[in-house]
Amino acid sequence: MPETSASSSPARPVRRAGRTVNVIIQTILFVTAVVAANYLSCANHKRYDLTEKRNFTLSDFSQKFLKSDILQNHGAPVQAFVVMRRTSPHYSRIYHLLDEYQRLAGKAMSLEFIDPLRQTDRTLELEAIYGIQYSEDMIIIDGFVNKTESDEDAETNQATNPTSAPKAQDSANALETAAAADANPAANANPAVKKPSSHLRAIRVSDLYLQDENQIIVAWQDEDIITSNLISSIEGSPRTIYLAADKMNLQSQDGEPAWIVLARILLQQNIELRPIRLADIDAIPEDAEALALIGPAYDLNERELKMLKQYWDRQQSALLVTLDPTAKLDNLRIFLRSYGITARNDRIITVKDGQTLSNAQCLFSRGSEINSSLQGKSTVFEGVSCSLEVRENDERLLNKRIQPIGLAQAVSGWWGETRLHEQNPLFNPEEDYAEPLFLSAAILRGQATSDDTANLVSKMVVIGNTDFLASRKTRPEQADFIQSSVNWLIGREELIGIGPKKLYRHKMTILAAHNAFITKLVLIFIPAAIILIALIVWNTRRA
Repeated sequence: MPETSASSSPARPVRRAGRTVNVIIQTILFVTAVVAANYLSCANHKRYDLTEKRNFTLSDFSQKFLKSDILQNHGAPVQAFVVMRRTSPHYSRIYHLLDEYQRLAGKAMSLEFIDPLRQTDRTLELEAIYGIQYSEDMIIIDGFVNKTESDEDAETNQATNPTSAPKAQDSANALETAAAADANPAANANPAVKKPSSHLRAIRVSDLYLQDENQIIVAWQDEDIITSNLISSIEGSPRTIYLAADKMNLQSQDGEPAWIVLARILLQQNIELRPIRLADIDAIPEDAEALALIGPAYDLNERELKMLKQYWDRQQSALLVTLDPTAKLDNLRIFLRSYGITARNDRIITVKDGQTLSNAQCLFSRGSEINSSLQGKSTVFEGVSCSLEVRENDERLLNKRIQPIGLAQAVSGWWGETRLHEQNPLFNPEEDYAEPLFLSAAILRGQATSDDTANLVSKMVVIGNTDFLASRKTRPEQADFIQSSVNWLIGREELIGIGPKKLYRHKMTILAAHNAFITKLVLIFIPAAIILIALIVWNTRRA
């Protein structure tokens, strides 16, 4: 028995040594696997957007632009600075969105996040460089490529004092001043800045979302604004659309005037709305990307009508017309009718539960390039609207290479009421207009036969409503519609289709009994289960 005990005792250290070696080998293998997995994940990085509406996935256009030669061969990386508090409730969204921009752009874009509360010195440094004083969270985009000082001076002078622009007088001067102030937030932030770079863009974070009357965020337009500002920072000087200021009422009794809202929307697309007085000029300026008639209150006289026709007859011209149905515009209506769109003397209404409704519910038409992202979607144009007769298949017009296209049509149940002061209107098939009732339409004149002639066409967009542009009435899809329409007019079809992303909220109703059960589950049952499992494991190891 003593010999047996002596012979068996040395085996225990051997088994312990074997276990130690196994633990060491397993630890090394585990660490190697973790390092290899991290290396492979970094080398083959891929992100997944698991949100229901793909809130953090950029549109096809934004992705193509970030990888395009326009950005990649710009000459210098576009610099983006996000001066934003980390405590902001929007920080996470902005961070992930711009991080996606930078990831897709690669070396063509640099991105820096700066907390003004923690990085005061860096914030002051940016203020000194760009002359933009920090007053609220903002994004600064610098698309400047190093040039000689004389080149920069010439470019800035051309952007701020174009010699080709006619002088606007009287009320138009006030319009120009207000539009310029609204169009240059950087200059507003620091009046001492006399010569801002035409490649510099300052975006307020508060402009990246839309709110309702209760200050609740209803939609995000962050991708729309950021992408358009990236493009404009590369383009430099903004594109120009002239506004017939002397044909409209510059003031509004109900909120902001329509032209201010339009100027703000166009600014996001690097487009400047510049006023002119038709009474003071002999021809539409040659540098006009388009001419806008926004809710004209006064009709065109014979000389102005002739000037409008001369402009429209150019090889490349564009018109944006929003009508005020209450205005008497005989000459303008004749001009539109000659090209396939008749603005009727009616009001689009319906009657529901004995109440007359005039906020027209419409559907965006299919088949139009303008509505590529909106086709089939519904919207409500608030205010007064007149219907448009659109002669889409008129052979005489087609022979002249003129193609009218319907863009927005009233839904079933609405009609064009001709008795404008009727107290209790009813549809009269002999006097009123039945379906289809178009509220917006486009005209394409000319035909592109090659890439060289692709832009040698005339385009027009007509909307039988101006009230929807008033403050607090412009819906996200309508802002998208206006942006797409204008980009189509000036030949920037590649920018069509990026609009505000609606914010979806999901509510879960929890009854009192359910709330009590959840409380017990979290505070009692789950901790008790964890403790029980721990006791079982401890007892097993002890045994």
